[in-house]
Amino acid sequence: MIKKLRLSLAALVVSSAPGILLAQDYDYHPYISDSFSVSLGAMRSSNSFKIGAYGVEGDGEDIDFDDSVGVSDSSTFFNGQFKWKFGSEKNWSLAGQYFSNNAKGNATLTEDIEWQDEVFEQGTYVEAGIKLAVARVFVGRSFIKNEQHDFGLGLGLHNLDLSAYIEGELRANGESSGVQRLEVSESAPLPNIGAWYNFSPARNWLLHGRIDWISASVGDYSGGLWNAAVGVNYQAWRNVGFDLSWQYFNLDVEVDKTDWNGGAEMTYSGPVLGVTFNW
Repeated sequence: MIKKLRLSLAALVVSSAPGILLAQDYDYHPYISDSFSVSLGAMRSSNSFKIGAYGVEGDGEDIDFDDSVGVSDSSTFFNGQFKWKFGSEKNWSLAGQYFSNNAKGNATLTEDIEWQDEVFEQGTYVEAGIKLAVARVFVGRSFIKNEQHDFGLGLGLHNLDLSAYIEGELRANGESSGVQRLEVSESAPLPNIGAWYNFSPARNWLLHGRIDWISASVGDYSGGLWNAAVGVNYQAWRNVGFDLSWQYFNLDVEVDKTDWNGGAEMTYSGPVLGVTFNW
């Protein structure tokens, strides 16, 4: 009887622990008032890759890496974010994001494709890959800030580490020059402007959204970038929550450099499921 009573009390304590942890002194989601937050998540993305490497001739077409060379149009990868609010009223913030995707594929070509002044002929078996790593840093200021609302604007920087390759047999005039791997790569920081808005309708719930944008010529690059997300967060315990959001990232640039004359149009979009920590 005593053993059963102890087990019952233990079960009651365990089942009520989340409620006890939630019974803290806050009326709305603590993300808005806390100084630090970290999100660790996984993104299931639908991808689109069109990249061109025109070579010294300066002419050519962008290649659809999904349709033409078999690179997968979906992937799952890590998506991490953080935010630090500072200042006397926590109106200033430093935010960051990192994600990286390495997609590969292979195909037997159904048509000729040109890459760096070389032609991979129809019927050739090729392997290909694209890698993009994005590191985002953003400094902003809240212009509307209270227990329920947080709206702000700021400036940021996206460092893009991009590479792409095609590997296969090159033939000319019916003769083979062997299997070759032709690759382009570049790392570039692109500045941007952005905004965010967070709203807490109740103590456990947060609706959030943000957007970054640039359309300009920067050094050897010209084009635009969008990085946006919208989602909902549930605060399960005082310092731990669960987040479901939709992420959209689009890069459309032209590159004019000696080792890469071409362009890239890439899109990643899909849900992100994460665990959040705030204090």
